[in-house]
Amino acid sequence: MKGKRLVLSLIIVFVAVYIGFGAWISHDTKRILVAAMSGDPGYTEYMDEAVYHDIHPVQRGMTNNDYAYDPAIHDIGFVFPLHFFGVSLAYVTQQYFGEQFGFREPVRLTLQLKSGKWYATGVSIQP
Repeated sequence: MKGKRLVLSLIIVFVAVYIGFGAWISHDTKRILVAAMSGDPGYTEYMDEAVYHDIHPVQRGMTNNDYAYDPAIHDIGFVFPLHFFGVSLAYVTQQYFGEQFGFREPVRLTLQLKSGKWYATGVSIQP
């Protein structure tokens, strides 16, 4: 009986830790998307240059250089992270609806844990 309780306790701890890591990844994923969409000059803290160029609307050629990020019209959906130790895939849908342009797209980010933060090393966007 004690063996079953121990196994059950270990399973519960594992699930709690996995969910906790998922919440952490979700938080950092949203921060990465906001940094990329806003043109934050400190984006290199969150992602490599290729990821930034694949997300930022001006870099992607979606709009002109007059683009100014408005967080009120940027919606980031539920983040679904799959993770194993220091590597994760995060699946999320983001929407941006402005006067000049708008889009809704599924995004898959490849993340690595670096210096206590999740860092985007790859992105795939399905327009």
